[in-house]
Amino acid sequence: MLSGVGPEAPCGGLTPDGPRGDVLDDPQRRDAVARLVAVLADGNVDGALDRLTRLAALLLEAPYAQVSMIGTEQEVASLHGVPADLSRRHPTPAEDSLCTVTLRAGAAVVVTDARTDPRVAHLLPVRLGGVRSYLGVPLVDGRGLRLGSLCVHDVEPRTWSAKQVGILAELAESVVVELELRALSNEAGSTLTRLSLALEASDVGSFDLDLATSRLHWDERLVELFGYDKAEFTHHRDSFTRRVHPEDRDRVEAAIARAVSTRGDLILEYRIVRPDGQVRWIESRGRVRSEPSGPGRLLGIAYDSTALREARDSLARVLETMTDAFYRLDDEWRVTYVNATAERVLRRSRDELLGRSLWESFPAALDGRFLQKYQQAIDTGLPVSFEEWVGPLDGWFELTAWPGPDGLSVYFRDITARRQVDQAREQAVTDREAAYAEAAAANTRLALLADASSVLSASLEPRQVLERLTDLVVPALGEWVAVGLSAETAALLERTETGRTDRVVVVHVGHPDPAERARLSAALRALVLTTADAHGVGAVVRTGRPEWLPTLPDEARALVADSELVTSIPGAAFTVPLVNRGRVLGAMTVMEPLAGDLDRGLLVDLAARAAIALDNALLFGAERRTGLTLQRTLLPRRMPDVPGVAMSARYLPGATGAFVGGDWFQGVEVGGSLVLAMGDVMGHGMHSAARMGQLRAIVATLALEGHSPGALLERLSSNVDVLLDLDLATLLVGALDPVSGQLTLASAGHPPPVVAPLGAAPYYVDVEPGPPLGSFPSTYAESSVLLAPGDMVVLYTDGLVEDRADALDVGLDRLRDALAALVGGQLPPEEVCDHVLRELGRESGSDDDVALLVLRRM
Repeated sequence: MLSGVGPEAPCGGLTPDGPRGDVLDDPQRRDAVARLVAVLADGNVDGALDRLTRLAALLLEAPYAQVSMIGTEQEVASLHGVPADLSRRHPTPAEDSLCTVTLRAGAAVVVTDARTDPRVAHLLPVRLGGVRSYLGVPLVDGRGLRLGSLCVHDVEPRTWSAKQVGILAELAESVVVELELRALSNEAGSTLTRLSLALEASDVGSFDLDLATSRLHWDERLVELFGYDKAEFTHHRDSFTRRVHPEDRDRVEAAIARAVSTRGDLILEYRIVRPDGQVRWIESRGRVRSEPSGPGRLLGIAYDSTALREARDSLARVLETMTDAFYRLDDEWRVTYVNATAERVLRRSRDELLGRSLWESFPAALDGRFLQKYQQAIDTGLPVSFEEWVGPLDGWFELTAWPGPDGLSVYFRDITARRQVDQAREQAVTDREAAYAEAAAANTRLALLADASSVLSASLEPRQVLERLTDLVVPALGEWVAVGLSAETAALLERTETGRTDRVVVVHVGHPDPAERARLSAALRALVLTTADAHGVGAVVRTGRPEWLPTLPDEARALVADSELVTSIPGAAFTVPLVNRGRVLGAMTVMEPLAGDLDRGLLVDLAARAAIALDNALLFGAERRTGLTLQRTLLPRRMPDVPGVAMSARYLPGATGAFVGGDWFQGVEVGGSLVLAMGDVMGHGMHSAARMGQLRAIVATLALEGHSPGALLERLSSNVDVLLDLDLATLLVGALDPVSGQLTLASAGHPPPVVAPLGAAPYYVDVEPGPPLGSFPSTYAESSVLLAPGDMVVLYTDGLVEDRADALDVGLDRLRDALAALVGGQLPPEEVCDHVLRELGRESGSDDDVALLVLRRM
């Protein structure tokens, strides 16, 4: 969590014992600071310094920014985010300031969380809660003297990027220039205007055009950008016009003329052709400054926007080829982009939609859930998916709204045809059940059939299906029932039956009286062994046709040698096949059935439903065995043995579904470091398992190539369409240095890990989540945490903490409480895994897959 200048930094870095060679005591430096503080006291800086301070806050998206001069005390030269009179007129002790830390460091100081940073945690602003995250760079003059600091800070923890450090460093140079210029002379106002505009547009290059004489001044950066050298460049407007692309010249000249005539601002993007033939895109921003003596001057900046333009064009090409409709809304609900599919689906052209409020274009949408769901996405910062009827388009649509820093991105597709099919199917089911219910009004036994499918399909264990079948039949439709399976079907149960022939195995007998059930079972088995080819279960399995016997034939009875068993066999019997997908799975014999044709029809229908449930249960068992074998094959057999680290991992398949899913974990040793991955591929079944195996192999390959966690995720995000046939996946990647204990993390939409410090309360690592893999290309922020010896970190998938009956926060709290119970102990990771699974009720699995990885630094 800490970065920037640390205890090892040279030239005045901080140590546990205090500063070395304290720069505050340098008399030459103090004289230079006093000179500039005097300029501030005279009020000679106008608003330019405040504009630079405000620009630092805007460019770095920070609520507070400050310019401080450090002498014997801290003098606040400029402040953004609070009233200036709170601190500008009241010097404070230098030793209480974070800016003094920056001054002594002589380099950028980056603080992610001040409360845990030993460099600044003791300072008064941190202890009072005014500063939680901080980024500061020193103000250094041309002689190398450190004068003060330019900083931005926030009341919340946050991560500062290298790009942001660079921006602040460049602004610091401008702050020093501004102070020096005002200390030497009160330079002309045009210089301040040109500098301010240049800084507002990322400080690339500035220009000054005299509108009366066409004399043109460019700084060195702009001369270089347009492909000139100093000797070749002539200070005339023609130097600019000569480089503008011929196809853009008329438009550029018209825009400049319009800005001059209105005395307004110039915002223009155009192409230039450099001497080597290279075409670059340039964006210019300018402002007309009136002069008492003439037409005035056009002041402004220009910078190379080619990369940004190409990125926008690439994104536009991707969006234009999408089969899903897509549009983007700004924070005022105005449409800022529409792809071609959206034009077709919405039946509106881009010209009709762009720049207008969505609710103005589609006022009827306000009556639906669109505004509610869109606002929910903005408020929570999480994507929202829903289905809605759109009256003006006369159809059903599935929509997903992704929130962003400047509005919403909305993907949607027409699902009217799918809904119609679903509704037709639902209506067919409703009609069939209504017909059964109507018949049940005349015969209550028909209610049995209405519930048969749900009762039979409620279990995926074949024997439970057979037990439920007999419970449905006895005593409502007969005195007792026996079910036999074909030899092939029985083999799927992996059982050996004593009553087995070449064609049939008797597997279940149902009767209300347990003692009578045993007698009847023995009688039926003997009967099947002797009459399998002639009557009953064996014959129906062979022919696939139902059999009705008003009385058991004498020749069949004669084949049963035991007279006591013969007397146990009732007279009438109705046997129906269990057939599904053209295969005869077995047959059901009902003894002493009700004699009506309707009752026999019910038994035929009931047998058909039982066959479906039984076949599903048999297939499920086979798929479960195959799936679990595949899952265990794809997961690592063991985690790498890295000195200084102890690890243990668990995988538990879900208790429902195909018993194979996309949860996975990985550990890769890379040059003495350890790269960890915990992921979840959307869905279940062989497809998800295969994608999981591919993703695991690619992550291991990228880790071995040496990519950091954020870069690894960015490579995956940018190339997921090429590398994987992937719908959506979450992934957490961590890189641990076992020697220092530094753990660097990056997340693609995955739940955050838990750190359990030895002897302290566990906490969730504040990892900024990027979009899941398979959604759209992105960059991924990295977070760091320092593990001391004995500290433990826990990675997991959502199956560990999610519960349909509770909110996700409840599961996250339960995980943290389970780890808190171990504070002070040093259980091995294996026992920690068992403890966590036990406390969260996952010892025997859950509805979803569960992956868990526990790591302890030794």
